[in-house]
Amino acid sequence: MEKSQGTLIVTGAAGGIGRAIAERFTVDYSDTYTGVFAVRNTSNPNTQLLRKILLKAKNPSTIFPLENQHPRLHRLSPPITALVLNAGYMSKRSQCLTEDGYETTFQVNYLSNFLLVLLLLQSMQPLHARVIYITSWTHDPSDPHSRALPLQSEMWRPFPDLAAPSCPDKKLGMTTLGLRRYAESKLWGMMFMQKLQSRVNAMPALRHICALAVDPGGVFSTDIMREQAWIWRQPLRGLLRVMTPCVQWVAPNGALRTAGKAARDILNACFEVDGTVVGRWPRGLYLNGDVRKVSSEESRDEVKQEELWEGSLKLVGLLEGDTALMLGVGGPNLL
Repeated sequence: MEKSQGTLIVTGAAGGIGRAIAERFTVDYSDTYTGVFAVRNTSNPNTQLLRKILLKAKNPSTIFPLENQHPRLHRLSPPITALVLNAGYMSKRSQCLTEDGYETTFQVNYLSNFLLVLLLLQSMQPLHARVIYITSWTHDPSDPHSRALPLQSEMWRPFPDLAAPSCPDKKLGMTTLGLRRYAESKLWGMMFMQKLQSRVNAMPALRHICALAVDPGGVFSTDIMREQAWIWRQPLRGLLRVMTPCVQWVAPNGALRTAGKAARDILNACFEVDGTVVGRWPRGLYLNGDVRKVSSEESRDEVKQEELWEGSLKLVGLLEGDTALMLGVGGPNLL
C-alpha cells in the first residue's frame, strides 16, 4: 500500500452511480487516494453492496453516515482532493417538507450541498482540490433532451418561495411537479457552482480550488426514480437498462449512458490534469459526460446567483468564521 496523496469524498454513494464510482475508484485510484463514501443509511442492501466493493481498495476506504456528521469530516487526513456531490432525490408525491421546513428536493439536491461545501473548504488541499456537482440537462429547458419534458422556460422564484413553494398547481399532476422540482434544484446547484468559483477566485488561499459540474446523462440503473409510477420503476426501467449498453456503443456520449460510463467521466473530472477535456485548472467547467458544454442562460444570471447565495446563507445560518470562505467576497463568474 502506497501513502495516500489525498481524500475523495462521494455523497449518495450507495446509489447506482455512487457504487460505480466506488468500483472504478478501487481499481484505478485507490493506490493513490483514500475514499470516503457517504451514505444516508448504513444498513440498507445497497450500502452492503458498496461495502463489498470497498474491500478491494488498496488504501483504506470507508463508508460514512453523513447526516449530522460534518464536523468529523474536518479531521480527514490526508486533506480532501475531490468532493463529489452525487446525492439526489426526485419525488412524485405531493409537496413534502423536511424537518427544517424546506421542500425536500430543494434541501437534498441543493441546500445540503451548499452547506457541506462551505463547511469543508477548510479541509481541502490548498494547492489542488475540486468540487464536482452532479447535475442534469433538465436544469436547461432549451437543451434538446429537455424540450420534450414539461419544464418551465424560466424556473426562478424569489425567496422564500424558492425554498418552500407555497401553492403547487395540483392540476399538473404529481409526476410533472416532481420533475419540475428536480430540474429547479439542479438549476440552483449550477448557480451555486458558478458563484462559488467566483468567490474562491477572489481569495488567494482558496484560488486553486475548482468548482465544476458533470451531467452523467440518462443512467437508469440508479434509484433516483424509486418513487415514480410502477411502469417507470419496473418494466420501462428494465428495458432501458438492457438497451443502454447497445445505445452507448453507437453513441458513447448520447442520452442513455451506463453507470460505468458516468463513473469514468466523474472520476476524470476529479483527477485529470493532463488531458484536453478537464485540464489542470477546470475552474467553472461544465461537462456533459466527457464533452465541454455551456450551462443554461438562466444559470448564468449573476443577479439571480447573488440572490440565491445570500438567501442560502440566511437559511443555513452561516456567518463569517464558520467557513474558510469570506462570505462577502465575490468576483466575475466564469461559466
